[in-house]
Amino acid sequence: MDSVMENLREILLGGQSFSWREEGSGVFSAVLNGRVYRISSIEECRNDPFLYDYFDMSYDYDKAKKDIAALDPLLKEATEKVGTLRLLKQDPFVTLISFILSQNNNIKRIKGLYDRLSQKYGKEVEEGYYSFPTADELKDVSQEDFRALGMGFRAPFLVDAVKKAGILDEVWNLGFDDAAKLLMTIKGVGPKVASCILIFAYQRKDGFPMDVWMKRVMAKYYPGKDKSYFAPYEALSQQYLFSWIREIEG
Repeated sequence: MDSVMENLREILLGGQSFSWREEGSGVFSAVLNGRVYRISSIEECRNDPFLYDYFDMSYDYDKAKKDIAALDPLLKEATEKVGTLRLLKQDPFVTLISFILSQNNNIKRIKGLYDRLSQKYGKEVEEGYYSFPTADELKDVSQEDFRALGMGFRAPFLVDAVKKAGILDEVWNLGFDDAAKLLMTIKGVGPKVASCILIFAYQRKDGFPMDVWMKRVMAKYYPGKDKSYFAPYEALSQQYLFSWIREIEG
């Protein structure tokens, strides 16, 4: 993989994860797995077993990008403009809470809510760097407590998600549709959020989240088509189109 072509900023800050911050000089940092990681290229992750898995290093994203680009001229433009993307493999609970926070929200505000939860209920692992709280660390947090941190209408969803966090272990053995149905038994988790969780925590590459941006893309450029058009690269194609449309029309 040509690491120079990897769009690290878009991978880390473009809406897959809310764990990362840009520190300047091309360095990105996040508290993951109980410690602070700092990276400036994907290649740095090859020798770290945790990051190797997190960045899905065993998957051939270079081939996937070429195959996606060959589908149609729009995807060719998107892959060229955006640069190589990859799908992160994140902690299921962190991903569940993150995408509940994402509802009716933008990336900057989601990151702010994520950081507030971390600072209030997580652990400081380095000065100014906090781990995201576990379900156990959040088990006694009330709706009122969540609202006090600015979670708003999401507060009851967060309480329910913490209570039902055990179902996340059941998802691994289910097909996509059954897994999505199970996730949607959590308050506030609809098809779009369920699909994001399945992609970004469970590596289900056939997910295809439909938010406002993607509905616009599909209606304008792919009328009459559904996610099967992009198979077997549904999730990755969605990421390219999502990144491309935000850059073009954002």
